[in-house]
Amino acid sequence: MNLASILSDTTQRAPDDVAIVFEGNAVTFGQLEQGAHRAASGLTALGVQRGDRIALWMGNHPSFAAILYGVWRIGAVVVPVHAMLTEPEARHILSDAQVKVVVCGADQYDKLGDADGRQTHETLRDAGTEETLPMADVAPDDLALLGYTSGTSGVPKGAMLSHANLRSNLEQMQGTPIAQRAGDVNLCVLPLFHIYGLNVVLNLSVYAGTRVVLHERFDPAGALESIREQGVTMVAAAPTAYVEWVRLADAPSDAFANVRAAVSGAAPLPGEVLSGFRKRFGLDIWEGYGLTETSPALTTTAMGGVAKAGSIGRPLPGVEIRLLDEDGEEAEEGDPGEVAVRGPNVFSGYWNAPDETARAFVDGWFRTGDVAITDDDGDLYLVDRRRDMIIVSGFNVYPREVEDVLRRHPKVADCTVVGARDARTGEAVRAVVVAAPGAGLTADDVTHFARESLAPYKVPARVDIVAEIPRNAAGKVLRRLLKD
Repeated sequence: MNLASILSDTTQRAPDDVAIVFEGNAVTFGQLEQGAHRAASGLTALGVQRGDRIALWMGNHPSFAAILYGVWRIGAVVVPVHAMLTEPEARHILSDAQVKVVVCGADQYDKLGDADGRQTHETLRDAGTEETLPMADVAPDDLALLGYTSGTSGVPKGAMLSHANLRSNLEQMQGTPIAQRAGDVNLCVLPLFHIYGLNVVLNLSVYAGTRVVLHERFDPAGALESIREQGVTMVAAAPTAYVEWVRLADAPSDAFANVRAAVSGAAPLPGEVLSGFRKRFGLDIWEGYGLTETSPALTTTAMGGVAKAGSIGRPLPGVEIRLLDEDGEEAEEGDPGEVAVRGPNVFSGYWNAPDETARAFVDGWFRTGDVAITDDDGDLYLVDRRRDMIIVSGFNVYPREVEDVLRRHPKVADCTVVGARDARTGEAVRAVVVAAPGAGLTADDVTHFARESLAPYKVPARVDIVAEIPRNAAGKVLRRLLKD
């Protein structure tokens, strides 16, 4: 059950097939397996044992993949850390996870100063040998990865994902209409330290024996060049990437001609981006939904065969979903309810946080905190995050509803909505808006436009025009920063 076996199995079948292309250089599955052996021996020389936590604090690089499988090979636990975190932010995770070794990129190494246990991926590679260490015999429920949640509404928590959780999600994704096929080439502009890039792209491609074209960071024009030159057939990205591609003035209409499936996740895909991408490039975007706690994929519109605007689709094979009301009972048909999920891909709880874990599970169902409704076809639509809900004079306001209205304004390029304290109503709606270039947008423009479509208590009482909305690497809005 050791997840490292997906690399070993593929290497046995096709050692000379290309696993990763990075900056024009190809890494075969055999070479990636050798890198994993070298990482495993290097970590063992440092005293790493089964169950120890090993942090990967680095950006996208083939070494990330080699070390990932090397850690699993010896039965240790991977702790991916956001490459852009500051030193205090990273230290919280490293301390909470009781990390034994931190494998860093050059930038991250300098941030840690003289911290014990830090290694660059180069020094770890050089310290290891290509000795084939026996693969650790781990139980299906043994911990494989501590995935720290993005912390948009509080201190990040480590979601405990087992070897079985991660592998189950690979099998579930391969049971969808957009499963990996022999000969597929995957574009990866997602960060590998995020569960989306790590399991949906990297692990899935290794499991299926397909190729990954890995980018260090997202560049719209550079990504399109890779799609053409490398014969990319599968694209998985956050909504912000699709927004940039639609806006790219000189992108040819046949830029995605060889792509058979484009997938969006990690944040809601605006309906106008779905339609604009389809019109511009002649390709549908299949929107998915998932969480770090669920390894991550839960749903996709591909299951229903129709890319509906605003919909997250239907559950993957083996995933059960219920919508619950405020009392924890089944929501009435047609009413919104909190998404509760059950399946082999669902995590066991939060690291060293029994109270948080107990609150997250009810009768074996993980309560996601997301609110959704179901249409007549059985397709799900997220209403919003329950924890982001704004209560104005006792009335609930879901930010997504307000954001959807504001995005229709021709002068609005981007927006998000958060709650603001209000002495009279408890909370008020605050809109943070990015104006389209040269649009000359004013706060009054936004307010007047909102009044045309929203009840008075939903209309933003405050509008801030900003240059950029803060987002994490996966494209999620950092609402906490805006609230602060």
